[in-house]
Amino acid sequence: MRNLIRYAYAAIFLLLAASVSAQSEDLNDLLDRAGRQMYVQKYEEAILTLQSALKIDPNNFEALHNIGTVHSAVGNLKKARTYFERAYAIDSSNAELNNNLGVSYSTYGDSEKAIKFFLKAVKADSGSAIFNANLGMEYLKIGRTMGALPYLHKANSIRPMQPEILFSIGNSYAASSRIDSAEFYYERSAEAGGAGAELYYFLGRIKDKLKKPKDAEASYKTALKLQSDYPDCIRSLAILYITDGRYTEAAVQFELVLAADSSSLGNWVGLGTAYALEGRTKKADSIFNGLYAVDTSAAFQMMRMIREERSRQKEKAKD
Repeated sequence: MRNLIRYAYAAIFLLLAASVSAQSEDLNDLLDRAGRQMYVQKYEEAILTLQSALKIDPNNFEALHNIGTVHSAVGNLKKARTYFERAYAIDSSNAELNNNLGVSYSTYGDSEKAIKFFLKAVKADSGSAIFNANLGMEYLKIGRTMGALPYLHKANSIRPMQPEILFSIGNSYAASSRIDSAEFYYERSAEAGGAGAELYYFLGRIKDKLKKPKDAEASYKTALKLQSDYPDCIRSLAILYITDGRYTEAAVQFELVLAADSSSLGNWVGLGTAYALEGRTKKADSIFNGLYAVDTSAAFQMMRMIREERSRQKEKAKD
């Protein structure tokens, strides 16, 4: 009888062992399938597959991390962070996970926590251009340019000629008033394929500060080809035209920006200045009176700009 019981227990043990082995194989199959689905961007299918994997093992790090990654890819950022944090509780040293948590907190504007996780990612894998770049960009976001530059330069040394990294280095130098260096890296970003309106607008501003008006104008115009309704760029181009004595062109630019948003007193000051310098006195007076009724300081700013520009043009004519 005892032998029969022993054999019965042995049979049960064998059945349990076979069941655990089958579950383990099913889990690995599910993780492999989810990986393939993620690779071809079948994200909804991947989520379902990973949910099945988590039913088998709710604390599987790979499944938790991957489902967080997929939710992030489809814009479910809160869900993504929930899964990332569950994965973090299992393994807090994983570089990619720390980077993903950093991105999550950065997206919601919590730079302090983002930097904490980006630092951990870089510590775990200092050879990743992405991790170094993310940390540098987050430092730049909060104005810590000297903190940003070492990581951005490291990212650039690992993966040279990446437009976004070069653009961020340019921004760091511009923010710290190192204008020549900013120009160099903005130009490198453009050469590397950077094609955003913001890049060319910032490059135009730098060219303007370096007293290269023709280059500045070309950069502003490139930015406006990419984004025609870019108010700051239109305004900067208009001011450049005023300082170059091209008042009619300046007026056209101010008219464009005011057509999109008539609430800016600064743009009305600019348009009134352009009209006065161009000789369209009635229109200039009308704008002056309108400004005086709303904000006398803006009206007096317009008069001061007209005086200073006329004086500057007289000095220029003597030369």
